[in-house]
Order: sequence, then structure tokens, then C-alpha cells
Amino acid sequence: MYKASVRFSVPSRGMIAFTAFVFADWLLFIAPTRAQTQGEQGKLEVTSKSPELPRWANRGRWNFGLQLGYGVENAIPRNISHVNMVILQPQLGLIVGDFSKGPLRRFEIINEGVMGNAVHPGGHMLGNTLLFRFGGKPYGHVIPFFDAGASAMHTTLATRAPEVSGTTQFMPQGGFGIQYFFRPQRAFVIEYRYFHMSNAGLQQPNEGFNGSMITIGFRWLRR
Repeated sequence: MYKASVRFSVPSRGMIAFTAFVFADWLLFIAPTRAQTQGEQGKLEVTSKSPELPRWANRGRWNFGLQLGYGVENAIPRNISHVNMVILQPQLGLIVGDFSKGPLRRFEIINEGVMGNAVHPGGHMLGNTLLFRFGGKPYGHVIPFFDAGASAMHTTLATRAPEVSGTTQFMPQGGFGIQYFFRPQRAFVIEYRYFHMSNAGLQQPNEGFNGSMITIGFRWLRR
């Protein structure tokens, strides 16, 4: 019978030395380099994320709004008819510019509709308002602003209130308010305005009257 024999070769000293060299090289160079590369990739992924924009940031120029106002005639210079008005104000705004420094941080031009009724003494109002809005420095989620502009409207208020004459009236106005951004590009608005209504001399008599108005509303800035 033939006996099978198995021989195991003992690695030479050179082979052992070479293997030890490769292993040491991996420990000293390849492994740390791989870890450093992975760390740099992780940092890159973190830093590559875009920073969170403030809630009032706007990637476009146009924005939309809707406000509801209640105005009353005041006693400057007189209060004859005790005019009380409810006005719905749909808005289309254009952001002209943003500024990083100074008290003025945003300038807008707003086209605002006038759809209302004099709940006392009666008469409808339909027209348009051009406003210039000056936005101030943000405080948290709140931004103060100042408005100035004028309205042109058709109204039947003159049939009930002797302070005004004719169906065409103009209403220069100005006021201040705040915008509270409860979500990105979404804000609640509250504003006070002082106004004057008259027909600019188109028809006599043209006494006109002054009043105050409080408005509340909602703004949507395009993403």
C-alpha cells in the first residue's frame, strides 16, 4: 500500500518580514488615511447643506396679501356723519430691494384693492390703492413696517354724508404695523392707518373728512 504524505512548508523569514511590513504599513498609513477621508466627506456633507434662510426670505420678487380693515371718521376737523367703513384689501406686492444694514431692510411697492361699504351711514366703495412699504429691522419673527400711499375710488358715500361730494374720492393715507412670520414666507399682519377722504376739488363743496383704520391680514411671500 502507498501512504499519502502531506508536507507543510514553513514560511521563510523573508516572507514573514514582508507580511509584517505590509500589515504595519496598513496600520500606519492606509487605515488613518481612510478614516480621515471619511471624516472629510462627512464634514463636506454637513457644510454642503444650504444654511437655513430667515422666515421672511423671498426667492422671488412678487408676494400676495389679504387684509380686512375697519375705519372710522374722527373729530379732526369735525365729525358730522360718524362714518364707519369696512374695507377688504387684496394685495399684490413687488419687492424692489433688500438691504443688510441700516433701519430700512426692505422696500416694496404694493397694489391694493379697495372693496368696502360704509356700514354707517351707508354707501359702497370700490377702487385701488398704491402703497410704498418700508420694512424695518427684524426682531425675532417680527418685522415692523411703515406704509404711505393713496387710493382712488368710486363711492356712493356722498349720498349719505355731506362731508364728501361726487362719486369719485381720493384717500391719501399712511400708517405703521408689524408682520409676524409664523412660518417661512407666511405672516400675520396688523396695521394702523390714518387717512383723509375728499374728491381733490373735482366737485364742490369739497370738505372731506379724516379718519383712522385698523387692519388685520395675511401675507404670502413666494418661495
